[in-house]
Amino acid sequence: MLDLLVAGAGTAGCLAARTAARRGLEVLLVDRKPAADVGRKVCGDAVGSHHFDRLGLRHPSGSELRDKVRGFQIFSPDRKTRFRCPVDGLEGFMLDRREFGQRLLREAVDAGAEFEDRMLALEPVIREGYVRGAVFKDLRTGHERRVEARVTIDATGFVGMLRRKIPPPLLPERAIDPRDVQAGYREIRRVETAIEPYCCLYLNQTVSPGGYSWVFPEGDGVVNVGIGVQMVRGFPDPREQLYKHVLADPIFDGSSVLERGAWYVPTRRPLDCMTANGFMVVGDAACLTNPLTGGGIGPSMLSGRLAAEAAADAIADGDVGRGGLWPYNTRFMEEYGAKQAALDVFRVFLQRLGDEDLNYGMSHQLVKEEDVLKISSDGHLRLGVGDRMLRVLRGIRRPSLLSKLSRVRALMREARELYEAYPSPGELARWRAEARRTRARLEALLA
Repeated sequence: MLDLLVAGAGTAGCLAARTAARRGLEVLLVDRKPAADVGRKVCGDAVGSHHFDRLGLRHPSGSELRDKVRGFQIFSPDRKTRFRCPVDGLEGFMLDRREFGQRLLREAVDAGAEFEDRMLALEPVIREGYVRGAVFKDLRTGHERRVEARVTIDATGFVGMLRRKIPPPLLPERAIDPRDVQAGYREIRRVETAIEPYCCLYLNQTVSPGGYSWVFPEGDGVVNVGIGVQMVRGFPDPREQLYKHVLADPIFDGSSVLERGAWYVPTRRPLDCMTANGFMVVGDAACLTNPLTGGGIGPSMLSGRLAAEAAADAIADGDVGRGGLWPYNTRFMEEYGAKQAALDVFRVFLQRLGDEDLNYGMSHQLVKEEDVLKISSDGHLRLGVGDRMLRVLRGIRRPSLLSKLSRVRALMREARELYEAYPSPGELARWRAEARRTRARLEALLA
């Protein structure tokens, strides 16, 4: 029996395999793609340098790096207000996802992990209340194959091929509410217009309801352009919205398509619990993207490392039950999940605003550029006493909007503190009930 089975060789899966192999575990990493396609994924391709620094990873370079960016810009629906948010002392990287993924795969294999491609995860192997591995379909032969391991990690992305088949007594949260998911469509285009070195986000509830459109520079006259929409009932086709609204901008006159594709992103708080007996969930399968931006490369790599470290400790201690693997939950919530929960509150608030409120709030600086930087960096919306008075004056024509903003700020703090105080296994049910109450207060406020 293997020590660790990792299903999915994305950023989270490769970091998990690399970390565990370096700890001396016998690791098998599998993926449904051919080896040469590992890393190829439709996404925004952007990631901050601080994620690499935190994990001790070499910064992208050479063929992995398409461009560097100085920060991000957010535009109001009427395009009259722009928040420019440079990230001082940090760099942003635009990645070639395949080349970067290939590097992570090589590092996992070089560390000692075994890798097998063209293996589609079908279902977990469950015996005596423990996940003991998984069943795969060998896409070369069409035959099924059973692989057993002391600990199994689901790194299969948003679809959560194993997670969604774990029975509720073992994993309390398996299904993802469509309202917490973005349907996205993206193209890589060559353009004739010079593009500033900023990732540009465009808010507009008509064009991208519950989401945003974007234009990210990829160097040498190439851009990553796309749109994400919230998957509420009747949501528009993001590809049609991109062609109807975004690509109508003059900067795309004469442009040509190099790549295109669609995908889904969970933009919400983390799963309430990411461990079961003999089982862990990482990356998009655990809903670990930034709720505001949808960026998931950094937190997915962090989750892979933390999960593997917890698995190695649990195997060494002879306890791979939920309790033995529990430190993964606790450490992720401390390092990223608490911030993510606060951002999720702010995300829901923004999704309920109309374009007029967004235009007014940005133009009158009810939320300012420095607020956006603080929210994105640590999940806090800080308002001093004097600052609050100025915002009251600015918001006099929309007092209900200002009132909601103040109460949302309090709920963000409440959510963050709740996740910072992540419970022991025996207290999970109580903690989950408290999290639902916080969510209910937010829904009541925005109703």
